[in-house]
Amino acid sequence: MPDLRHLNGLDYVVIVVYMVMVAGVGLYVARFNKKTTDYFKGGGHIPWRLSAISLFVSGFSAFMFVGAAGYTYRNGGAALILFTLAFPAYFLGYFLYGRLWRRTRIDTPMEFLTRRYSPSTTYFYTLLAVLPNVLTLGVWIYTLCIFVSTALGINQTPFDLGVVTVDGFQLTLLVTGIVMTFYTMLGGLWAVMVTDALQFLILFLITLIMLPVAYFFLGDGNPVEGVSRLVRDAPEGYFSLTVEGQPALFWAAYFINVVLGYNVNWHIAQRYYSVPDERDTRKMALWCAVFSLVLPLMWITPVMGSRVLFPDLAAMWPDLAEPSEAAFVTLAMTVLPHGLLGVMVAAIFAATMSSADTVFNWLAAVLTKDVYVPVHRRLKSRAPSERAQLAVGKGSVAAMGLIAIAVALTMERYGGAFDVYLRVLSAFNPAMFIPVLLGLIYTRTPWWSGMAAFGAGVLAVMAASVAANLSQGLPVGSLGVILENIELTVLGVEMGRFELNMLVGTTASAACFFTSALAHRRAGAFAKRIENLERDLRTPAYATSAKLDLRGLRAYRLAGLLATLIGVLLMILPVFGSGGALMNVPAGILAVALGAGVVVWTRRYEQQAGDG
Repeated sequence: MPDLRHLNGLDYVVIVVYMVMVAGVGLYVARFNKKTTDYFKGGGHIPWRLSAISLFVSGFSAFMFVGAAGYTYRNGGAALILFTLAFPAYFLGYFLYGRLWRRTRIDTPMEFLTRRYSPSTTYFYTLLAVLPNVLTLGVWIYTLCIFVSTALGINQTPFDLGVVTVDGFQLTLLVTGIVMTFYTMLGGLWAVMVTDALQFLILFLITLIMLPVAYFFLGDGNPVEGVSRLVRDAPEGYFSLTVEGQPALFWAAYFINVVLGYNVNWHIAQRYYSVPDERDTRKMALWCAVFSLVLPLMWITPVMGSRVLFPDLAAMWPDLAEPSEAAFVTLAMTVLPHGLLGVMVAAIFAATMSSADTVFNWLAAVLTKDVYVPVHRRLKSRAPSERAQLAVGKGSVAAMGLIAIAVALTMERYGGAFDVYLRVLSAFNPAMFIPVLLGLIYTRTPWWSGMAAFGAGVLAVMAASVAANLSQGLPVGSLGVILENIELTVLGVEMGRFELNMLVGTTASAACFFTSALAHRRAGAFAKRIENLERDLRTPAYATSAKLDLRGLRAYRLAGLLATLIGVLLMILPVFGSGGALMNVPAGILAVALGAGVVVWTRRYEQQAGDG
């Protein structure tokens, strides 16, 4: 069994520096936010390259390094297909949904619901959508912290904070949640975009290095022999498309989930409508499609090698609910030197932050623009000031951060991150997003059809879940209705909780949506709203000015400077480490080159804008 390098002082320096950078981003870009449109959509001037990177990275979380790594460790070849399904899904955005989202000309994701359906639909969605997404945030934070605290070796270590004593997992959760909430609260979407660009670089660096180094190690210095050893020593059937412990229906259910998640999920919509020109959305979708094909393969392939290196992860990580989910970090702790280990842990932090900060931002936008403003206008006959709206938005982020941390503390009892994550998504996502997916392209349904379709989907999923639990003797009065797994055979088709939820939610929501078209009638305010939306959806949303937005350039420049700083840090680490730490140098050189290139590029374009 290979020896593991446990994190030391150099790694902690890298992690702390990264966290300070992230918090500093929030402080720096806070001055970009003069109005709520700046805070929630970057004023509609997010450069498309920055938005594309953010769009791609926001689909990652610790789930990819934990749950997905565990799935890869157990199933091998099936992971190559499963985790690249975003590639075809993004082409729906390229040909259709990116353009449509930009043409909606909205400031918050749920503003679409008001324009397409009714203000009541927005309130209905807010009631049913905000809480499930806070639950998802809790799952992400839990996934990150149980993994990282175990990797750091402090999972069960007590820490006396004066007022209370916590273990290492709880301390990691508190620190991560506070930092994540802090910079998102201060910086808004600009902070999300800049840190996403930095996080993209970290993810790229760590996967670029892990791919060759893992096979050098596996082949004892010969990467070709490493590949041969994987093929030779992997378990029988490891490269087949069979999914261990999952019914055949899993593939269809997962693809539906991917299509919804990468085209009409709220954070996807936010990225598409935050760029200046609808033509930018096609570039974004195409870039993301390529990223989604290439980058997952770069980290899936090394994790497959860990199946040969570490055949018994359960003995190495007895504290984890699903030990196979430690495959990636175990491999990293074997092949990476100190310093890069810190970058690896920072990458896992970064991945989860990229997903969580996106959800924080759009949830705050919904609570502010779609709840607070209309209620204030109704009670006081005037809209609240921009300052008051910003205060409510930031306060919403803070409150949701605290709730998500509390939720994360309850997740441990439900097992591995991969399955828990999918069960949470499947309970609400099909019912929530089918009316959005269909409503963007088909507008001949009544104003109440969105609420009816969403409600029908949720009720059908809950009813099916309760019936399934009762049939198997499971409780029905807690989160177990969503998170406990089941094994059913319905009409000869085997399915678990995820497949049941996806099938029932999608079918019930779509059936209700199209059935409502029989009662389609336009009158009054609804007729005006839907006709205005239809006109906007037919009208191209091109940039009204070719003038360069200097805030976008500054955001790029900040990401470049931070990348350069990380590179310099990596390059000086070998002075304090062992000979193996020399591996940090090429990673540092690459980071400096990328960061310096971005800085030079932004300065050149700013000079051109000044000359113009």
